[in-house]
Amino acid sequence: MRIQFPAAISAAFLWAAAALAAVNEPALMPQPQSLTRLDGAFKLAPATRIYTDTASVDTGHLLAAKLRQPTGWPFRLSRKSAPDLAPTGGILLTTRGADASLGAEGYELVARTNAVIVRAPAQAGLFYGVQTLLQLLPPEIFSTNVVRNFDWQIPCVRITDQPRFKWRGLMLDSGHDFQNQDFVKRYLDLMALHKFNLFHWHLTDLGTWSVAIKGYPKLLDPATRAPGVKPGYYTQDEIREVVRYAAARYITILPEIDMPGHESPALLAYPELDCPLPHNEAGWPYNTVANGKPRPWEFCVGNEKTYVFLEEVLSQMVELFPGRYIDIGGDECPKERWLHCPLCQARMKEEQLATGEELQSYFIRRMEKFLESKGRRLIGWDEILEGGLAPNATVMSWRGMDGGIAAAKAGHDVVMAPGEWTYFDNPKTPLEKVYSFEPVPKELAAAPAAHVLGAEAEMWADLHPSEKEIEALVYPRATALAEVLWSPKEARNFDDFKRRLKTDNQRLDQFGVNYQLDSSGPSQRMP
Repeated sequence: MRIQFPAAISAAFLWAAAALAAVNEPALMPQPQSLTRLDGAFKLAPATRIYTDTASVDTGHLLAAKLRQPTGWPFRLSRKSAPDLAPTGGILLTTRGADASLGAEGYELVARTNAVIVRAPAQAGLFYGVQTLLQLLPPEIFSTNVVRNFDWQIPCVRITDQPRFKWRGLMLDSGHDFQNQDFVKRYLDLMALHKFNLFHWHLTDLGTWSVAIKGYPKLLDPATRAPGVKPGYYTQDEIREVVRYAAARYITILPEIDMPGHESPALLAYPELDCPLPHNEAGWPYNTVANGKPRPWEFCVGNEKTYVFLEEVLSQMVELFPGRYIDIGGDECPKERWLHCPLCQARMKEEQLATGEELQSYFIRRMEKFLESKGRRLIGWDEILEGGLAPNATVMSWRGMDGGIAAAKAGHDVVMAPGEWTYFDNPKTPLEKVYSFEPVPKELAAAPAAHVLGAEAEMWADLHPSEKEIEALVYPRATALAEVLWSPKEARNFDDFKRRLKTDNQRLDQFGVNYQLDSSGPSQRMP
C-alpha cells in the first residue's frame, strides 16, 4: 500500500530528510573536486595499523602522530610492498599506482568499511589526502587531550581531488609588529589543515626589522622599532626551524624584505644608507619632517652602499629560504627625496632616467638581476609596474585587479591579492564577499589568464593586533579563501559552505583558535 501524505506534510518530510542527509554528509574544507558517498563507515580501533610504501613513511608517521594524540592508541606503522590493497582494518598511504594526471598535489582517497587507501602521485598530494582523511573524522580528532570512550568513524567515500591553483597563500606581517615563533607555527598548522601551500612572511617594514642579518647587528636595536611594536626578532636558527616546520607541511615560505621604501628601522640603524639631505632631527625618527609631511623612509638608491647592504641581506635570505621566489615589496615608495638627492640625481643622469618611477624601476631591475644570479625569481607588489616592469618579475596585485591584468597581458606571472577581498586586517569584509572572490578576471583571455598563479590574503599588523586578534581576523575568512583557491569554480555554493563551516569551526575549537563568528563587523570573540 502506498501512503499519500498531504502536500504540506510531504514537503516538510522531504525538507527534514534533506536536512538529515546534509548533516550526515562529510564537512570537508576545502570541498574536493569529486566526492561519492558510499555505504557504511570505517572504524578506528586500538589495533588499526598504518601501512606505507618506502617513499611515504614520513607522511605515515605524521598521520600516526595526529591519530595517537586524541585516541591514545598506538597506530603502528608497517611497510607494504604491494600497492593495491590495504590489509583488513588498516590504512594504506602510497604513491604506487597513482594517477599521474592528478599532479603533484592531487590524491585519491577510498574509505570502505574494511580499509582506507590514500594514493597520490607525489608526497604533497598524499599529505593533502591525509588532511582530508582527518577531516572525515569527528572534529575531536584535533583534540590535544585523549578523548575517552569515543566512536572514531570515517564515513565510506570515494574522493578524487586536486587544486585549481598552484599558489594558495596567506601572508603574516611581522614587519609592522612581531609575533612569536610558536604562533607562526600555529599559523602554519591551520594553513596545512586548509591546504594552503604558500606562507608569505613580511619580515621588515616601518615597525621593525624582525630577522637577524649577520654583519648588521644594529638592525635589531630596540631604538629602531616604532612605538607600540612588541619586542623580539627571529634568529637565523629560528628562521631555519620555521622553514623546516613549513616544509614538513608542504608549505613554501616567501620572505619579504620591503624595499626601497618602508625602511625606517634600517635607516635608523644605518643612516649612511639614507639620502644625504637635511631632515628634522627633532622629529626624527617617527614624527614629521619640516614641511609637515610624514618622513618617507626610503633607501638612497643612488648610493652604492645601499646595494652592498641589500645584496648581502638578499644573499642571506636565499640561504635561509629555499623557495623559488624572494619578495622585495616595492610598494608605497615616495620619490620626492630622490628628486633632490645629489646621489640619486647623479644616478638618474648616468642611467638617462627622467622620473622617480624610472629610478625605482632601475632599482627593481638591479635587484632582479642579482636574485637571478642566485637562481631565484623576484616578486613585488603592483607598484613595480610603474616606470617599466623588470623583465622576469612576478606581480602581486593588491590595488584592485588592474595591475594583475596589465602584468598578465604583458606575459608576466601574477598573484591576485586585491584589498577589497583579501585584506583580512579589515574586520568589515564579510565572509560571503571573500567566498565570492574570483582570482581570474573576466577581462583576460585564455593565454594571459594562464599567468594567474593563484591568490593570497594579507594579514597586516600595523595596528598592532594581538595574536588572538590576528586569529579572529583571519578565521574563518581564510577557510573561505582556501575553497576559492582549491575547489572547482563551478562547485562553489555558499549555503553548503556555511553548512560545512559549522563543523570546521568545531575543528578550530579543538585547536583553541580565537576565530571570528561574525565577519561583517567587530569580532564577537575578539578580546
